[in-house]
Amino acid sequence: MKKKFISITGTNFYSGTKVFKVGQILKLKKEPKNKHDGDAIKVMLKNTGQVGYVANSCHTVAKGTMSASEIHCFFDKKCKCKVRFISGYSIIAEVLIKKTDTIIMIEDGISVKLSQLKRKTI
Repeated sequence: MKKKFISITGTNFYSGTKVFKVGQILKLKKEPKNKHDGDAIKVMLKNTGQVGYVANSCHTVAKGTMSASEIHCFFDKKCKCKVRFISGYSIIAEVLIKKTDTIIMIEDGISVKLSQLKRKTI
């Protein structure tokens, strides 16, 4: 599976960029009831709480990274990411997706986890 990278934005509304370290593991958690963005994914740091959001605007998504809307279908409710680059106010992380977390579309509006599709033998 090709690596997926994200930009973390909104850090200035939380703890800033000083809490981030290259190699650090962060938790991504979908926020479906977010009134501003139905594809919002918040970024959480253990013992700190929320530290930002996965970028989802053409103004905040760094070149070569994926938006929250683009990675939304690759996991169910939460997954992890690993900080790979820190440059000034830019945080780039690699999304760590287990193959069993991958979600596929079956029909319009219906999706299931890949792990839920089990091959039955006759």
